[in-house]
Amino acid sequence: MREIKARIGIVELVRRWVDLRRAGNRWVGPCPFHQESKPSFSVNEEEGFFYCFGCQAAGDIFDFHSRITGSDFRESLEQLAEEAGVVLEAEAGPGPAAAERSDLRKNALRMHEFAKDYFRRNMLTDAGAACRDYLEQRGIEQGMVEKFELGWSLPGWSGLADALRRAGFSLKEGTESGLLKTGDRGSAYDVFRARLIFPVRSAAGRVIAFGGRIIGEEDAAKYINSPDSPLYKKGENLFGLYQARRSVSVKKAAILTEGYMDTLTLHQFGYDNACAVLGTALTAEQVRRLGGFCSELELLFDGDAAGRKAALRACAMVLGRGLNCRVVCLPDGEDIDSLLHAQGTEAFEELRRFAPEGLDFCIRSLSAAAPREALAWVKNFLKDVEHPEFVSRFASRLCRGLDLDERELRRSLPARSKNAPPAGAAAGESRGVMQKDALDRRIMSFVVRCPQHMPALRNAGTMLLLTQDWALSIWEKTVSCGPDYDPNEVLGKLDDKEREFWWRQRALEAPLRENQDRELADICRKAAAYCAEKQDRACRQAMLGQKDKSVYDPELLKALNETLLRKRTLGSADGQH
Repeated sequence: MREIKARIGIVELVRRWVDLRRAGNRWVGPCPFHQESKPSFSVNEEEGFFYCFGCQAAGDIFDFHSRITGSDFRESLEQLAEEAGVVLEAEAGPGPAAAERSDLRKNALRMHEFAKDYFRRNMLTDAGAACRDYLEQRGIEQGMVEKFELGWSLPGWSGLADALRRAGFSLKEGTESGLLKTGDRGSAYDVFRARLIFPVRSAAGRVIAFGGRIIGEEDAAKYINSPDSPLYKKGENLFGLYQARRSVSVKKAAILTEGYMDTLTLHQFGYDNACAVLGTALTAEQVRRLGGFCSELELLFDGDAAGRKAALRACAMVLGRGLNCRVVCLPDGEDIDSLLHAQGTEAFEELRRFAPEGLDFCIRSLSAAAPREALAWVKNFLKDVEHPEFVSRFASRLCRGLDLDERELRRSLPARSKNAPPAGAAAGESRGVMQKDALDRRIMSFVVRCPQHMPALRNAGTMLLLTQDWALSIWEKTVSCGPDYDPNEVLGKLDDKEREFWWRQRALEAPLRENQDRELADICRKAAAYCAEKQDRACRQAMLGQKDKSVYDPELLKALNETLLRKRTLGSADGQH
């Protein structure tokens, strides 16, 4: 990671998407992750991180690349390593098998880019006339053809296979990457034949798969998609997200459709934040990718029973992962492509105007179900909600809307994280948890921002003050890296939420609550007071346990007196501050 950062600077990377200008020792510009009128996005070139004072997005080059492209951390690491010419340890270490997988992935990317250009050239030939006529009949403008780089696969069995071979690619690797299939006699042939081709790009812009729509009246499936491959998992990607990503980031909302043509038509009519699932029901991974760009999804589904059932499932998935959503149900027999071409944006805007919010849609749909079925759905939904803080609000609204016993429902739910206040906890208990969390945050903020004081904090027993799992996790991972740790080494051990906390603290420009020495002394004093109180209780417990209470153990009395003196000294020191 360090070598990649040395070759790709944070400013160099960010400037590909953001118009930065220098401001003192920093670079500033408009945040690409939320809509704003003033530049609140700051890049610290020296330390190699970014921070937005508006939406609190923060991180290093890998975090920025992940967020801007919708990739996960590993994908961003691999792509930036390839760009920087750095061989990752995982690729170099396990031997020839890992090197072979790495080479296959690189060749697969090159083959997909070659295939995309091959299909596009076909579209312009005499053989592509039928495809061009089809697009004209469907009302797809040339601008959309160029934007989505649509192509045409020839009717023959080996057009792409022959082209790949002539270009020096291995047909075996063409089969492994999903572009070709192998017949009974071992010969390779094209997956796509006589079809309109839709290239599928990753959020980072790499062509990783294709979709194909049959042209003509052949007895064949209307749509086929690339099979899963080393590059592509259909449940993890979305068609059009690459083209829509900027609009989605600015609007903080995405329109999600079920088909290629629907996405093209939406973009043509000005809805440039639209994308589509790829031949499968909406998945948690697709929601996660969209959640990296926006906080609200607009779900387009058919108005029939199957469409409503799919919408109910999609709503549960989206809401359960902390995003907002609305459901636009289209009239029976219509899809968004036919609606927009026949009735224009006015008809669609009317449907959007009355589209219910996601939880309201769920309540309306479940109201028609049997009470037992509705209760089972509610329990499953609440069980799968990722963020415990949302469970209470969801439970209350669902119970009111479906006339369920909220107290009985809450009792039936499985226990959440031990750090979350239990359902129905008293206000005092809740405040206690919040106060402990606030102390954990204060301590860990100091640890992250002033790592040079870590040895003193450890010697003071500061870890004993931590009560929250996330804080203990960051503390232990930091300690495991040694007293003079490299921040990059710590970051490599943190999970996504821990990394977010780390970068938020590192990016803060406000001074510490006092000065560093005073803050350190205050935390160490709290740790000492905690240890003294613990020792006091232990001494008293031991004395109560003695059989002969007329004569106490001198060593025990000495320890108790020392503890009381320490507590009195710490109390006096606290009174001076």
